[in-house]
Amino acid sequence: MRNLVLLTGTLLGLAACTTVPDRPAPDRPASDSPASGGPTSDTQSEPVEEAPAEIVIAQPKDILPAPPSIPAPPPPTSEPPLVTIYETPSGFERLAGWNRADLRPGLSAFARGCESWAQADQLAALSVNLPEYGRYIDWSPACAEAAALAARQVRSYEIRAFMERYFTPVDLSAQTGGEGLLTGYYEPEINVRLMPGAGYSEPILAKPDDPFVQNLPRSKLSAASSRVIAYGRPIDVFFMQVQGSGRIKFSDGRVMRAAYGGNNGKLYKSIGRVLIDRGEMTKEQASKQAIEDWMMRKGPAAARELMNQNPRYIFFAEQAIAPGEGPRGSMRVPLTEMGSIAVDNRYHPYGTLMWLETTLPRFGGDYRGEAGQLLVTAQDSGNAIKGPLRGDLFFGAGKAAGDKAGVMKHPVRWTIFLPKSLAPGMAGPS
Repeated sequence: MRNLVLLTGTLLGLAACTTVPDRPAPDRPASDSPASGGPTSDTQSEPVEEAPAEIVIAQPKDILPAPPSIPAPPPPTSEPPLVTIYETPSGFERLAGWNRADLRPGLSAFARGCESWAQADQLAALSVNLPEYGRYIDWSPACAEAAALAARQVRSYEIRAFMERYFTPVDLSAQTGGEGLLTGYYEPEINVRLMPGAGYSEPILAKPDDPFVQNLPRSKLSAASSRVIAYGRPIDVFFMQVQGSGRIKFSDGRVMRAAYGGNNGKLYKSIGRVLIDRGEMTKEQASKQAIEDWMMRKGPAAARELMNQNPRYIFFAEQAIAPGEGPRGSMRVPLTEMGSIAVDNRYHPYGTLMWLETTLPRFGGDYRGEAGQLLVTAQDSGNAIKGPLRGDLFFGAGKAAGDKAGVMKHPVRWTIFLPKSLAPGMAGPS
């Protein structure tokens, strides 16, 4: 069994799942400097800052300003931690569920990532810190066929044959072992009105033109601060900011995306942590639903005071929604439901493929879940997503997706797929 060592270094923190002005970005502690670009931005649920996983809805992700088409990889560092990937002797036969899983979401996500890769210098490395992942040109033969497959109604057995022809599965482990943690995030959809009234009192604000106003804390911002896109329920708007973006549904049935449009530069503070520190709930109880229930019980004034404990504010921009297209992630391509994952891109370049063996909820509120396997593509990032074995799965849009994402918090085993030309001792497709 031949070992490969991935060398990566310490970088400035990335935004939680970073979704560019196109994808829901959960509100995370992050700056406005480009990290990788995408709705990972403020895309996840309300996490407790020191222990983000305690809040079981997606960890907030803070969208960063739109980066270049191909997000810049992390710069080389002097003392990189070691992560080992090693070739598996039995290849695809060893992968649990390989012959029965639905591979179509993973293929679709990979093909979209390839479209972004096509704009890069093909002789450049995917990451200077991760030479094992090779250059863009090493992936181009697989990308060409993936595009052809994704363009038609393809079946999973055809995708399996494609994957086995071009790739070699390699296990991933770290100093802590081979098991990681997988959570979930989603794009919320909230009801809104053009004018305030009947509970719809919270403005969804566009980014102010005045830099001074833009940098005010949450408690100082109101409908007079900037152009109002729409009005929603305070709780809904707050948690849409936590996610970083979302869909807004008007009374006439029209649906648009409220994409991440910027933030006020203030540090994120978890209101779940505030309630824990106040003794209002325990870490185990702290979830998005529990926080909403607390707000409803305590009333509007207490809810407002609690929300103002988080000075960070997310501004939005209206965007049309293309059919079947998710918000954009850090890679700046639309996220694919159950096919896109947020990662720590110090360890996984955007666009690369992986196989996850984990537990997945069968329905909303299914904390127990059942064993499941997924083919996914790394297309997003986030402040709470740190380490080589940490991932955040995109569940899609709307309440049903949110109910599943909210209970997704399970161990996961990672397998990386590398082109055969890059894997040790393997030849490329014939």
